[in-house]
Amino acid sequence: MRLERGRKKKLIVAFHFLSGNQAGWKCDSCRRQGLEGTRRCGWIPEEQRGPRRVVWARGRASTEECPRSWVTPESIGWVEWFFASKSFGTGELAALPAKEADAMLTLEKEWREARDDHQRS
Repeated sequence: MRLERGRKKKLIVAFHFLSGNQAGWKCDSCRRQGLEGTRRCGWIPEEQRGPRRVVWARGRASTEECPRSWVTPESIGWVEWFFASKSFGTGELAALPAKEADAMLTLEKEWREARDDHQRS
């Protein structure tokens, strides 16, 4: 995984989206209610989407497109791997290739900040 500027943001958004309540972001119910344009769904053409604005935010993460369509399967896989490693331990960070280590460090930072924010509330 390359953690370029856009990819790192997708990873952070994926972490917060998957860690939060996703109930209001189900594609079928969103389409039934006609919200895909307002929520700037990535599955519809750009010209059918509403104006650019933040449509989803949690903590310090936000996106101008529906998080369900914006987050990549690759980012979801990294988040799942991160939580699996938290639960079961999957080896030393130092043994990982640099790009994988960067992904894990990014997720660890987000996890710690979210945990600290929760403890302060």
